[in-house]
Amino acid sequence: AMAERLTREQMAEKYPNTWLGLNNIKYVNNDGVTLESADVVYTDKSSNELLRMQITGTDGIIRWYTNENGLPLGAAGVL
Repeated sequence: AMAERLTREQMAEKYPNTWLGLNNIKYVNNDGVTLESADVVYTDKSSNELLRMQITGTDGIIRWYTNENGLPLGAAGVL
């Protein structure tokens, strides 16, 4: 499957409340936290599958959850 380059807003719009497997991530001001855009590689894997890929370094995948405020769960501290 071809990866699809999307912004954070586009991801939330197209795949609301979904765990995505991303790579080639671009961060706002390279801050390493605020996602600007990325290649969406996986849209149909579970949170655990994606976490396992992230931990083992498979395909450079980073697990990301799309929700209303566009922040990954747990990354922003207390919401």
